[in-house]
Amino acid sequence: MRSVKVSSKNQVTLPKEICRQLNVKKGSRLFIEIKDSKIMITPEPDNYVEHYYSMAKGSYGKTVEEIDHYVQEERGTWD
Repeated sequence: MRSVKVSSKNQVTLPKEICRQLNVKKGSRLFIEIKDSKIMITPEPDNYVEHYYSMAKGSYGKTVEEIDHYVQEERGTWD
């Protein structure tokens, strides 16, 4: 864990090692949010399609049969 100092303008400098690890460069955009009383900073993806491509993979089943079963159960609740 690294410590950074907040400037008089509420700015922080990200350590070089962290920027290298996350491929953060000049002009990169970052998301910032509070989660469980912690500040979370996440790099904005360069390509949203690639970023979200497999995010839901396995959520509805791992095989075609499991996915079909899930869809059939959901359709049964439509009325």
